[in-house]
Amino acid sequence: MSEGIASTAESGSGRTIPLDAYVCLGLMVLIGSSTATAAKFAVKELPVGLLPIVRFGVAGLVLLPFLWREGAWRRMLREDGKRAILTAALCVPINQTFFLNGTRLAPTTHVGLIYALCPMVVLLLAWALGQERPVPRRLVGVLTSVSGVLVIGLSNLWYQGEAGGYEALMGDLLLLAAVASWGAYLTLSKPLIARHGALPALAATFLIGSLLDLPIALATLPDWPPLSEVSGTAWWGLVHLTLIVTVFGLAFQNKALRSLDASQVATFGNIAPLLTIVWGAWLFHEPITPALIVGGVLTLGGILWTSRPEPDREARRSRPLPASLRKELHPPREATPGVILGGSPVPCER
Repeated sequence: MSEGIASTAESGSGRTIPLDAYVCLGLMVLIGSSTATAAKFAVKELPVGLLPIVRFGVAGLVLLPFLWREGAWRRMLREDGKRAILTAALCVPINQTFFLNGTRLAPTTHVGLIYALCPMVVLLLAWALGQERPVPRRLVGVLTSVSGVLVIGLSNLWYQGEAGGYEALMGDLLLLAAVASWGAYLTLSKPLIARHGALPALAATFLIGSLLDLPIALATLPDWPPLSEVSGTAWWGLVHLTLIVTVFGLAFQNKALRSLDASQVATFGNIAPLLTIVWGAWLFHEPITPALIVGGVLTLGGILWTSRPEPDREARRSRPLPASLRKELHPPREATPGVILGGSPVPCER
């Protein structure tokens, strides 16, 4: 493995980020951009109640050896049982109910752009939990992204007429709920990954989440279409979701989370929506309308603006004081307790 390179995005910790983390980020983006496309193929014919159990249940069984090794599952349930259950609920039954129904109703291009809001959700959670203080510059970025999503959602009524427009608008609203649950999952899973490892945490999330999703599947069983009539394209979509996206995509994400903050991983993932738009236009012949372009620019622009480091703080870090002045201006004192932001210690603001 590589020796590592210094990250310019670090929050002043001075640690070295392995090159492997950035390779994992790149693969995560490429695989993640195909999620909406594969889900669109699968959800057209397969029941929504079946997809999460097959997708995450099979993926969890594939990763089971990592969870079983050295009693990792016992240690995780003993030390972080409640967090593991909450994380699994957010990842599988809650997120997938919103995501699959939203994907079924909304265009694929909308799925990619709305899911780009994930870093914003992480930031808002940090504000709500008191882990960061609201900054006016970042608030402008949040409002810009929200306006972009509004442009995308309301454009449904203009371009698709009332019937199809309201359906797509409902899909966009479901996708917003899916993004909120995914951002919460991304934030809460970081401590599990740090303490128990990426793959054991992923396996536990998948298996526990599949069990939690079982009541939803049983409740919707009478409405399932005959599975013998499902096309091979839909089954291949499910296979791609299960093995490529769920196992490899999220494994790469969790590997990156071991070295990078959750907000950094989520921000880098904003490249994926651009690829998702390409797949939607190519495979489903979805139109790229002026409203989609304007809304996409506002959404991604607001996210990038919000994710920028504060220039004054970065400038102070890049110009260290001489040792004599450092002693005079900052005499030795007791260590300041920290809060957890995305699973990494961040000094408390004074």
